[in-house]
Amino acid sequence: MKTISVIVPVYNTEAYLDRCIKSLFCQSYADLEIILVDDGSKDDSLRICRKWEQRDSRIQVISQPNLGVSSARNEGIRKSTGDLIMLLDSDDWLAADACEKLLALIKGKNADCIVCGLKQTSGNIWAPAFDKDYSDLASFKCDFIYWINTELLSSSVNKIYKRGLITELYPENMSFGEDLVFVLNYLKHCNRISFTQEPLYQHEVYNSVSLTHSFSPARFSNLEDIQKAILDFADDKNKINPRIYDKYVKDALHLTRMWYKNKNVPYIRKKEIIGEWLKQSYIRKLKISDYQLHWKDRMLLHSLHMSCFIGINWIVNGKEYINSLSKE
Repeated sequence: MKTISVIVPVYNTEAYLDRCIKSLFCQSYADLEIILVDDGSKDDSLRICRKWEQRDSRIQVISQPNLGVSSARNEGIRKSTGDLIMLLDSDDWLAADACEKLLALIKGKNADCIVCGLKQTSGNIWAPAFDKDYSDLASFKCDFIYWINTELLSSSVNKIYKRGLITELYPENMSFGEDLVFVLNYLKHCNRISFTQEPLYQHEVYNSVSLTHSFSPARFSNLEDIQKAILDFADDKNKINPRIYDKYVKDALHLTRMWYKNKNVPYIRKKEIIGEWLKQSYIRKLKISDYQLHWKDRMLLHSLHMSCFIGINWIVNGKEYINSLSKE
């Protein structure tokens, strides 16, 4: 049994896959189990995985039909044998000493989870502003609103986990926010949680086929699932703090803009999807004055709160909204 199992879901990333796998092959810490789960790739990804499997006995390749990234990660977790779990997307890669450093941190701090920084190919670094250790879950929850709004909990790849504490896998019915739901379900079982500023995870931002660049109306219902998971995790004091909805508000405004800017969707369909979402959304429960927003964001949030579809379309598309209305 290896110490660390690294799980890599693979789907149509032939242009990036060698770089990803090589970053594992060349890790300074070698006691790894590397599980590559090909999720029905239509390009040369599976052949590349098999090539590396023949080269390195630590690598195991699993091939499944296209069931989605959550299914691929779950299958990897189920097949893993390591005491510790790391997750790596196949268009990303790890710093050469990432496994060694994360292992040293989780052992040295006797932690149940380590959260590290990410460095993007654009040059941006997304990392904690400071190193921080929590000795119990209650003390972490005291700072939970701060950490949820940094977005450092939203990704599942910038962390190392204890396999024995993973009791709930990724929700396979979500296409947006499933990482955060997985992370929060895991953190419920943790005591000692640590954050390190060091950007050990390297993130590719230019992959146009990445799931994060796609959009589906289902994301609106996923947004509600995410906020429910956040509230379920939060303590009673956090639940009554308006800041617990800051991420929700930001994501709601972003998704609304993406949806209304989609020129391939008729206005009546946009209105229908937004209307159905708003019926069961947290938007209706918010007090708009609690949120410090740019005036356009405030107007958009108010229009959503009032289900004013013309207002939403006008704020997002400006003069183009007149043409949209003519198609209603």
